[in-house]
Amino acid sequence: MAHTGSDYVLDALASEGVEKLFGLIGEGNAHFLDRTSDHDIPFRYARHEQVAVSMADGYARTTGDVGVCTLTHGPGVTNGATGLAIAESDNVPLVVLVGDVDGPGHENSLQYLDHLAFTDKITVYGTRAASPAELPGTLAKAFDTARTERGPVVVELPGSVQEADAPAEDYHPIDRPPQQVRPDPARLDEAVSLLADAEAPLVLAGGGAGPFGDAVADLAEHVGAPIVTTFYAKGMLGHDHPFLAGIGGTFMTPAAGEAAEAADVVLALGAQLSGKTTRYGALYDDADVIQVDIDHGAIATHADPAVKVVGDAESTAVELRERLPANRERAADVRDAIASADDPQAGPFHATEDTVDPAELTVELADHLPGDEVVTVDSGNNTGFPPVYHDLNRGGRMLANGNFGTMGYALPAALGASVADDTTPSVCYIGDGAFLQVIQDIETAVRFNLPVLVVVYNDESYGIIRHRQNLDFDRATAAEYESPDFAAIARGFGAEAVTVRDLDDLDAVAEYLDAPDGPMVVDARTNPAVSRPGFPPY
Repeated sequence: MAHTGSDYVLDALASEGVEKLFGLIGEGNAHFLDRTSDHDIPFRYARHEQVAVSMADGYARTTGDVGVCTLTHGPGVTNGATGLAIAESDNVPLVVLVGDVDGPGHENSLQYLDHLAFTDKITVYGTRAASPAELPGTLAKAFDTARTERGPVVVELPGSVQEADAPAEDYHPIDRPPQQVRPDPARLDEAVSLLADAEAPLVLAGGGAGPFGDAVADLAEHVGAPIVTTFYAKGMLGHDHPFLAGIGGTFMTPAAGEAAEAADVVLALGAQLSGKTTRYGALYDDADVIQVDIDHGAIATHADPAVKVVGDAESTAVELRERLPANRERAADVRDAIASADDPQAGPFHATEDTVDPAELTVELADHLPGDEVVTVDSGNNTGFPPVYHDLNRGGRMLANGNFGTMGYALPAALGASVADDTTPSVCYIGDGAFLQVIQDIETAVRFNLPVLVVVYNDESYGIIRHRQNLDFDRATAAEYESPDFAAIARGFGAEAVTVRDLDDLDAVAEYLDAPDGPMVVDARTNPAVSRPGFPPY
């Protein structure tokens, strides 16, 4: 059989180190996917394009490399667009290969769409390989851009290019090894000056600091500063680290709240100063903020910091530690303050005869897990419980769509994380409303035998909307409903399942975790009166 453009693309993916391909088949990419039968990159297909793209997203966040997905033209791309917007908002590197129609008059073809114009605002780059000769350069630039600009890239692959003879030119990835970005000395001087004079400094660690827990902890202990994390840095240190105050922002532990309120200088390492991070400007309003990010374009996008430092989190933390004096007395005070802060996991909790408290449920579930798992979190009332009540040890990860707030993200992200590493179950926390939007892909978890524990906070409503409606209007409209039997539906797909109305029902989860074989759905009927941490007003 002739070596085709599709074969060339698959060989290029292998050269880029791609080990898994996600997507959904259609007319536009049928030839490309047919050729996967003769290549070594497994295809993990979903039942909906949004799910397929977010599976690649979860895989990318778990592995730290580019996630790759293929979609068909037209509605394949429009269905997948939400996944692209999620990845763009959270800086997740993806390459999305779109099998496209082509030829004279193709604008009048069924399912035609100007994909590059449509996706322009939700990608970092879009391009088209108009001929086989363009494949080497187009694909190399696509992967390089996804990695360097940290976002999704769309590549159109016309059917004629897929079916044509492959180009003779060998494929060569762009060699761009990761490099540290040393902070500018003048900017570092400004940061040192502020931190040296601070009475209550605070380290705000985001995803950019997540891999460098040791350097961040050394700096914090040296200067006597508590560490508050975003979603993306949870797991950078053990949950019981003496300088770790917990998650901050919209959902906060008491220790993090006390530290944030007291802070007069905030060192934001690899953290966006977004609405969720700053409680929409309510946090750190009276503090001088030093924002450090390896990407100059990420600085001052949400708020204007006092000092702007372009540099990677690790080298900046190391250099600051070397230049700042130790403050052992303040360090001891910080340890004591964190240790003596209220423990949210001690309650009080509010279960009823037929429902569990979602916070207590989360604490109990986390106790059954090793602590180094990947935890995915959906949007809605459910969002606030895992970051506060699910402890992670060092090496654990928490994935959330923190900047777009999409319902239905957590399940596909957990599937992608499980494809990346199926040695321990990934955990998906999702509300019942969001689950109904992606429930069909429980079948995907069953088909690929993925050990995913799907925990449905089932309050039979769009919970956060209902809470806001009752607060603002003293009534709810179109936000309440009677949920189906999720456990029965899950069993219909072939998954294990349990309905939880009492914490004793979690014995079934413990048994599942002893030898997980495929997915398990936990239909947890939660007390609808319990709102997430931080509400109101957030």
